Amino acid sequence: MEESVIQIRNLSKSFGSKKVLTGLSLDIKKGSIFGLLGPNGAGKTTTLRMLSCLLAPTSGEIQILGYQVGPQNEQIRKRIGAVTESPGVYGKLSIWDNLEFFASCYGMSNLKADRRIEDLLKYFELWEKKDQLAGRLSKGQKQKVAIIRALLPDPDILLLDEATANLDPVSIRKLKDLVLQSAKQGKTIIYCSHTLSEIDELCTEFAIIKGELLTHTTPAQFRHQWSTYNVILHVADEHEKAARLLSSLPLVQSFERRGEQFHLKVEDPANANPSLLRHLIESKIPVVFLEQSSNSLEDAYLSMLQGGAHA
Repeated sequence: MEESVIQIRNLSKSFGSKKVLTGLSLDIKKGSIFGLLGPNGAGKTTTLRMLSCLLAPTSGEIQILGYQVGPQNEQIRKRIGAVTESPGVYGKLSIWDNLEFFASCYGMSNLKADRRIEDLLKYFELWEKKDQLAGRLSKGQKQKVAIIRALLPDPDILLLDEATANLDPVSIRKLKDLVLQSAKQGKTIIYCSHTLSEIDELCTEFAIIKGELLTHTTPAQFRHQWSTYNVILHVADEHEKAARLLSSLPLVQSFERRGEQFHLKVEDPANANPSLLRHLIESKIPVVFLEQSSNSLEDAYLSMLQGGAHA
């Protein structure tokens, strides 16, 4: 059984009379890239701030790498790196001086810090700007400095809150590659993003929250459960006849006609499609193609939110 390095139990957070998060419980496994999704104001950033030991829970417990958030924050902070909403760089210091300062906060030796800073600056193409004041950087460059700061101690846990914001496509690819490589090395990443294609590409599992946990699943399972249609049927003619046939077949849960195509929902396309094709041929309906559709995570996510259901 895979080891859980983060355990969240009945976590709640209120600001005065305003409840932001209620009763959140999650287990996050070592080496996983765990996505955190939800609409604006759902409590994602609040959750990450509590995991970062920057914000105390109102109630509930968090354990990270065996340490308890609250009484053992100091031990946790040495093992995590976090990219928050704001880059949080010191504008009157150079890039190099910013990173040297943060390395000292992690207790890194000068030699180790200098080598790590140089490697990361070169990786994110900031080496030539190392002596430039951070206050003169573009938003994307400040974001890269924030990412490097989080990576400095080679943390066991990496918390990324909209980390690709303001980054150019090349830097986004570099960050994604680094996240994937880190997970292969046994690091654990919590990846918070509004870009569902990133969650789909990177995450082994994810949770959707909206003040509470709505679902905890994998991208494949979620698409299967919430995609409106998962099969496309294209017929050359006999469209009305095809519609009548589809309406009569128990294996077709629902369908919609779009021109010469029918978009269908079936339980399991791999098992249903051969039977469906046989019925079409026996009814002398000319099939151009019948295939499983590759619905996006975004389509499934919107379907769930519009349905207003818990999973």
